[in-house]
Amino acid sequence: MNHLLIITALQSEAEPIIKQYQLEKKHHSEKLFYFQRERITCLTTGVGEKNVRKRLGAFLQVLDCSNTILINIGIAGGKKDSSEIGTMYLINKITSDKSGKAWLPDILLKTGIPEVQLTTVSKGVTDGGEKYKGLVDMEAAVIFETAVEFFPVHCLVFLKIVSDYMDEVLDSPEQVLPIMSNNLSKLDSIITLMQNSEIVRAPLLNEQHEHLLTDLNNTLKLTETQTHQLKNKIEGYIAIKDDDFSFLSNYLHIEINSKQERSKIFYEICTKLSS
Repeated sequence: MNHLLIITALQSEAEPIIKQYQLEKKHHSEKLFYFQRERITCLTTGVGEKNVRKRLGAFLQVLDCSNTILINIGIAGGKKDSSEIGTMYLINKITSDKSGKAWLPDILLKTGIPEVQLTTVSKGVTDGGEKYKGLVDMEAAVIFETAVEFFPVHCLVFLKIVSDYMDEVLDSPEQVLPIMSNNLSKLDSIITLMQNSEIVRAPLLNEQHEHLLTDLNNTLKLTETQTHQLKNKIEGYIAIKDDDFSFLSNYLHIEINSKQERSKIFYEICTKLSS
């Protein structure tokens, strides 16, 4: 059975989960605590980039991440015409409003949950969020960027429950607890699915795969982060589809002349590997 690391920003997001699975409080250090029982661990990071990098980064440094799937769950703002308050969504694209960077979590398991993209912002949105597509939160992009150094992309899962329509900030325990509690049964089904899945045992790339990855890296002039993401996506593709990715050799004949071209091709490759 796989180990699950559940990440929330708010303690009130974690409380129903802690109670549901009877998790016990433990201390990594004087200031860093978490909750755990058997194969489920829950860590609260606090709100915002600084808190996430500090707490999650420190925790992952000492955690055995093998056979582990990370699930980030919490509240998010949504659009009135495309989302419903109290509904849980599976995130298929994460964009940082601050840096403009975008990441594509691999959706390898069929959860039956509607998918949507998400933007991570630096402060709460209360103007309706017309400039944003999908949902908004304040942590997902930082969690992804921090966790991808320790986990394959296909072992990172992001679940968001719409709490408002980006017209007010709802973050008090009285507001958050009912929203989380009402989605516990759905979360429990996902946890069971994740614990019994085979995705964490994704095979390592063989020598031929590694050569192709190196050639792609050199041809497309990928950044270190893009190379890491591409490798994880390829591993997930092979693990789930039991197929090779030789079709990517078609990209070895492309000439890259700008960062924009590189980003476009990289996004195209990631989309094909995730389809």
